[in-house]
This record gives sequence, structure tokens and C-alpha cells, in this order.
Amino acid sequence: MSAAAKSLYGVFPIYKPSGYSTSAVIKIIKSKLGVEKICHSGALSVYAEGVMVMGVGKAVKYNKAIQQHQRMYLVRGMMGVATTTNDAAGDFSRVSPYYHISEKSLREACNEVFVGKIQQTPPTLPNFKFLQRYRPTTDTANSILPVKQADVHITAIDVIEFDPPSFQLHVHTEGRIYPCSLINDLGEVLDSAAHLTHLCRVQQGDFGFREAIHFYDWTEKSIQNNLYLPSNDPELNS
Repeated sequence: MSAAAKSLYGVFPIYKPSGYSTSAVIKIIKSKLGVEKICHSGALSVYAEGVMVMGVGKAVKYNKAIQQHQRMYLVRGMMGVATTTNDAAGDFSRVSPYYHISEKSLREACNEVFVGKIQQTPPTLPNFKFLQRYRPTTDTANSILPVKQADVHITAIDVIEFDPPSFQLHVHTEGRIYPCSLINDLGEVLDSAAHLTHLCRVQQGDFGFREAIHFYDWTEKSIQNNLYLPSNDPELNS
């Protein structure tokens, strides 16, 4: 590790394109900076895109705090079909009518059921190994216990497009949520089925599309020029 790499610390936002896993992104950034350790403030699946905040050096501690910051997602769903992974990557698991769903009923379900502090069941996606919290029961090695539910806080959901069977939402949160689970559960509440077809994290904390470093500019110089060092954070100044 070079002396310059050792002196690096701060947080910086990048824009992850679809088609790259979070682990692949980390590997690329580590290679660009020549560092051994780097972390992120919230994973995005291979098929998702959007803002990810990375931390290097002492800022790793601050990066963990960003996980609880406000986020905004652009979420597109498809009514009428549920899948094994709650997104378009899975196999169809259930088909259900959706013609009875109106934009009004969709909006009411979003605001009355999902806005606030709720519990979600994390999806069991192959690329989210850390979400696969299954373990054998004492009765049989082939049995599994349900995935542990997670507490999440959704502050607002805006329906910005309704073109059945497709719909699109702006979802505002405090900290992490599981968009795949949100769309699946929304379909069930509406007496139908639904799955996620596209996900973009457009904002995380103070960082949005404009502040994020895009894939073509993932260079050491660009990252160094976009490091943020919060002066009021005692962890960074210790």
C-alpha cells in the first residue's frame, strides 16, 4: 500500500450501474485506490443501480452511521405475478388478477399500510448471501426456520406512474429497507401479486445523482477530489 493510499480517509458517493454486484464494485474501488479495506453504507443487488456511499480509512466508522440516513428509491413494480425472489430474476410463483386495482387503491395501500415503522422479511436472493439467515431446525437437517424480520422506517411513498400492470413509486426512508419485499407485500395487500422490475437508489443522505462518481470516472484522482470529511464527526477527528 502506498503512502498516499494510507493517508486516504473520507466518504465518497459512487453511482453503481446495473449488472455489477456490490462485492464487485468494492473490488474495483479497492484496486483503483490501492487500499486493502473499504466499506459501503448499504448494498444494492446486481440488477439495481444508484447511489452508494463508500468509506475509506478512519471514515469507515462514519460510513456505518450513513446507513441510518435518509434514502430515496425509484421503484418499479409489475402487478399480477409474484416470483420466487420478489423481483424479475426469479421464477413465477403465483399469478393473480390485478384488474380490480386502481391508482387510488394503490396509493391508499402505500400510505395506510406501509408508511411508518414496519417490519419486513428480507428477500432470499442468491447475491444477498448476508440476507439468507436460514438455519436447520433440531427436527431435521432439511428444515429451515423463517428469515428473521427487520424493522424499517418508510417516511413517504409517492405513486408517480400507474399504467397497469406496471407502476412506479418514489419511496422515502430512514435507513435501509427491502424494496423487493415492499412490492411483494404490496401485491398481497391489494389481493393480487406483484414483483419488483427495476430499482434505483437516487439519494442517500446528502448524496444524490449529481454528487455521485459515475462508472466511467472511477479513478483514484476523481475519488480523492470527491472525498467528504465531516468536521463535526468526533470519530474522524480522533
